[in-house]
Amino acid sequence: MRIFPRHVRGRSMRNLRAVTGWRMVARVLYVVLASFGGLLLSTFIVYGSSAVKMTYEADRMIGSAESLANAALGCGGDVDLSHASHTMVDAAGKLRDELDSPKWTIVRDHTSYGNDITAARTMLGAVADLVDGPFADLMGLSTQFSGFSMDDKTVDLSALLEIPGILANAHAVIGNEVNQLGSLAEPTIPAVANLVTSGRTMLESVDGLLAQYDDLVNLIPQLLGANGKRTYLVAIYNPAELRSGGGMVGNIAAVTADAGKVEIGDFVVTSSFEYGTQPLDDENKVEGAVFGDQVYRYPQTTTVNPNFQRAAVTLKNLWAAQKGNEGVDVSGVFALDPVFMQSLIGATGNVTLSDGKVLDGTNAVPFFLSDLYTAHPDFQDQDQYTNESSKRIMSSVFSNVGASTASGVLRAIRSSSADGHFKVWMEQTNELEALVQTQVLSPNAAGMLPDDPLNPTAGIYLTEAVASKLDWYLQVETSVTKTCGSTFASAGTSLSDLVKAKPRSTMMSAISQKTLGDEYTVQFTLRNTMTEEQAQTLPTFVTGETNSGTMQPRLFLMAPAGGEITSIAYESGDFVANGIVSGHQFINLRLTDGVKPESEVTVAFTVRAREDATAPLNVVTTPVINANGIYTGTNGQADDQCGTDVPDAQQDQRYGSGALDPSDLATAAPGDSATPTPSFAPEDQNSADTSGSALDSLDAFRGSMSCPVNLKSLVKA
Repeated sequence: MRIFPRHVRGRSMRNLRAVTGWRMVARVLYVVLASFGGLLLSTFIVYGSSAVKMTYEADRMIGSAESLANAALGCGGDVDLSHASHTMVDAAGKLRDELDSPKWTIVRDHTSYGNDITAARTMLGAVADLVDGPFADLMGLSTQFSGFSMDDKTVDLSALLEIPGILANAHAVIGNEVNQLGSLAEPTIPAVANLVTSGRTMLESVDGLLAQYDDLVNLIPQLLGANGKRTYLVAIYNPAELRSGGGMVGNIAAVTADAGKVEIGDFVVTSSFEYGTQPLDDENKVEGAVFGDQVYRYPQTTTVNPNFQRAAVTLKNLWAAQKGNEGVDVSGVFALDPVFMQSLIGATGNVTLSDGKVLDGTNAVPFFLSDLYTAHPDFQDQDQYTNESSKRIMSSVFSNVGASTASGVLRAIRSSSADGHFKVWMEQTNELEALVQTQVLSPNAAGMLPDDPLNPTAGIYLTEAVASKLDWYLQVETSVTKTCGSTFASAGTSLSDLVKAKPRSTMMSAISQKTLGDEYTVQFTLRNTMTEEQAQTLPTFVTGETNSGTMQPRLFLMAPAGGEITSIAYESGDFVANGIVSGHQFINLRLTDGVKPESEVTVAFTVRAREDATAPLNVVTTPVINANGIYTGTNGQADDQCGTDVPDAQQDQRYGSGALDPSDLATAAPGDSATPTPSFAPEDQNSADTSGSALDSLDAFRGSMSCPVNLKSLVKA
């Protein structure tokens, strides 16, 4: 046993006790501080790791959304849409689940940022609900498409039958999320408050945009044969051989839809049809009296009637009369020409043909209307090459329709239908009305005659009587001059310095002179730009077999609604008919000498608009397509230097005030068509395309962003 000295032992023990006490306090303090520090550290680790995780998932969600947006807006880049879509779905769900965890509930309940956490949760919930719901459903549909195959000419679109239910669910989800965002307490952080307001506005905009497609979407099952097999006809027009409605009907294919499965039949050359021998319905009798029996006898010439709603009915009646088609109910007719095909190629990408020829958004029209016939003058070779090329074009267009090209494709359909290069007739008119309502199609897709007497529109419709491809070389020019002074031009001895012939009266007893107003003189010149050398060297398939290179146009002149063509002057022609079809006066004029190579012919006629017309006379023509572009009329341009000095003013004094009598108007438009027509007015074919509605909404949204889309910058803003 160790013995310490006394003097040492007592003081040391006291000092030892003091040191030990302080150490204990220090240890306790250390333990307390260490415990608190550990709590802080663990809190930091828990919330920090959660924040890092949410940042990671947010980056994944925003990154995938950017990829999808860039693909949808055509900003370029290779995007795996399936991978990007599934990444967004996965990231949105994980981000929502993390913020919904208990640790963030503590922050919500015990800090001043409770409203911000609630707002963030609600917004993430809205995103996740939309992504997990309608978006995921749509992505699920995309995996069900079998794709288009030209080998068996089928595509399985049965997955689209589910779209009405998905859209209805989207409306319900969006409505619920809008209500939740609207009931949120004001967030503390201004940026969060702005995001809440922006989010609600965006959701409301999306809901409104979707609502514009409700009618169309709800029709999809019906259009795809959900209620029974449907048959549609696709007719290809060739403007190189003009008809009033745009071009000769060269080929027809039957497309069937049954429970969502679509089969495209072979294109059949219309020259192989068994021709008609008598009118196919009562209206054909009236039409035949003016346009000739060609309007119902031959499928190639059904379009001499410029009213597509009637031309389509006659064409489908002729098709149904063919062996094997008896009893088949045709639900719709779609007519398209090379201008439409060129616009689709421009929207979906170039097409390389078997001989290496590359078609793009600029050269498909001259290829189909001119180059094809000189490169393949033999009809059999030409037919084989055309069929093979058509397959390649269809395969390319169908294969390349996707998120990045959808906007361009829709725009191509819209603009082509507005300009008369894509037309639609539906047996059930409400189906066409739904397509027009969404502005996917222009009202002009119906191909109806202009029918507004207040904005008078006359028509000059051309039909080439020679089997040829001469009309690529046709150029036309139209002028309109209002008659001034006290005398109508129709009462004079000349209508134009270019026409050395007196005008002949074309007034009809069925049209009351009391209802007519201002008079206009229309001068129309046809110019054949084919040279004499070309007429002798080009294939006869192009120039025609007799009188090589000489065009033989048939002119069908149409008076405006409620108006009248009162006189006509021409040097060499056969005045075939003057009658009323579909409520309009039509004159059938055959130019007996035709239009020879390197020459021109002019015809002049006078037109009176209805008394209460509020705009000058507009003139539309059959679209004339050549190397210089496309001509469709005067675009409302008229030479008017009259003021109030017009002959109609004196006539009004004789008849009275000039006010219209309803009893007179009742006799002014006999012969109205009995064929049901869509309940919307055509657009001015000469005017600029104003898409409006859903497509404009999509364009406005696209215009608010720039390529490439940077969603992070939008969030920061």
